[in-house]
Amino acid sequence: MSESILRVEDLKKHYPIKKGFFNRQVGTKYVVDGISFDIKSGETVALIGESGCGKTVLLRVLLGLEKQTSGKIFLKGIDISTLSKRERKKTYQKLGMIFQDTSGSMHPRMTIEQILEEALYLVGDRDRKSQYQKVTDVLLKVGLDPAFRNRLPIQLSGGQRQRVVIARALIINPAIVLADEPVSALDVSLQAQVLNLFMDLQENENLSMLFVAHDLAVVRQIAHRILIMYMGHILEEAPSNEIYSNAKHPYTKVLLIASPSIAKGINEESFHVGLKVGDTPDPANPPQGCLFCTRCMQAMERCYKERPERKEVSPGHFVCCHLIDEEES
Repeated sequence: MSESILRVEDLKKHYPIKKGFFNRQVGTKYVVDGISFDIKSGETVALIGESGCGKTVLLRVLLGLEKQTSGKIFLKGIDISTLSKRERKKTYQKLGMIFQDTSGSMHPRMTIEQILEEALYLVGDRDRKSQYQKVTDVLLKVGLDPAFRNRLPIQLSGGQRQRVVIARALIINPAIVLADEPVSALDVSLQAQVLNLFMDLQENENLSMLFVAHDLAVVRQIAHRILIMYMGHILEEAPSNEIYSNAKHPYTKVLLIASPSIAKGINEESFHVGLKVGDTPDPANPPQGCLFCTRCMQAMERCYKERPERKEVSPGHFVCCHLIDEEES
């Protein structure tokens, strides 16, 4: 079995709610509330969930931009929280980040070469000759002509800018890449091109990646495992083919039906699933029982009172749902 590049254990990120003249804490927002997963070498894990479920906050914690409330983060077996400030900074430099907003993540007055060289400079590579060659190599790797090094971001198309952002993440030779909805801002044809690039990098570079998205159709070809996130929790985790062929949690089934390209091959009636009208509950006041019970058409009385435990229904396939107990009985 290959080693774990990134392992997260019971990670929590809570925000205090403060009000009044004395700024007293009157509540807590449970944005990330007990997440655990691991990513092996050469593996792509997709984190799927709707807006507001805590995906971006989780990424910010993994990048060290915010400190976790509790829980542990291991990078190549090393607990980041036990490191000194200097060692922790060096460890975070091993993480490559691909942003959703390509325009906002690149300085508009810097050339592509300067943008990529800056990434090398920040990790301690100050040799100009080495930097020039690495910029050339990484541009070729992401399918861009090295002549693009002299262009400004505004002179590139959306797909080309996304390739530059991917190049910036790869040029530091990261242990793992974190991608925050890297294709959601692109049209369908450009999405296909960028996803094909990711698959090429998986094959040729043994790329390890956490790929965050809100659409299950986007990650169908590139994810080895999929995590379904809702209100700061993982409700279902399984190998990619299991999610698409044998989803167990009602929320996962709703996400599948909501993806037109996937729903064409699904018999919705066989899923016996629907979605109640209403907004996602407030993370400051989550349901007492199952987090999805207020929106689930299959919710039972037990679902409103008791939080379901994580159960393994088949090898590597974990679900948090009381319906699993009903099927077994």
